[in-house]
Amino acid sequence: ETRVPDVPPRPSDAGMGVVGNVLRLLAVLFIAWSAYDIRMHAIRNFGRVIHEFDPWFNYRATEYLAANGWSKFFKWYDYMSWYPLGRPIGTTIFPGMQITSVAIWNMLKATGVKSLAMSLNDVCCFVPCWFGVSATLLVGLLTKEGSDSA
Repeated sequence: ETRVPDVPPRPSDAGMGVVGNVLRLLAVLFIAWSAYDIRMHAIRNFGRVIHEFDPWFNYRATEYLAANGWSKFFKWYDYMSWYPLGRPIGTTIFPGMQITSVAIWNMLKATGVKSLAMSLNDVCCFVPCWFGVSATLLVGLLTKEGSDSA
């Protein structure tokens, strides 16, 4: 009869009781808050304003998608871009950011809660903050998975 020896606990798991789990949770919350706070710097200092050319173009594309829908968005030829030739927007961009921003904006409107109501501009300003937190947490999970030491 073969007996499998007991596997001792890994050093990273030894002594991780309630206090250790609370400390880990507090560290994750602090890191998420820091990621949010860093991305809020421009909004706190300059307000809910779209800065620079690329974000402004992305905001215009988001407005067009919100106003005209999927079909027209993917057939849209924008004469204000790449002047004087123009640009076929639907076939030359990656529309994930625009689709996500419009989806978030529509969900906030659909709740009917006035305190959640935001303009499309505000949603586009806050998406980097929200996604910064999401990306930070996902990188943390990936690091834990890869190193098994977090």
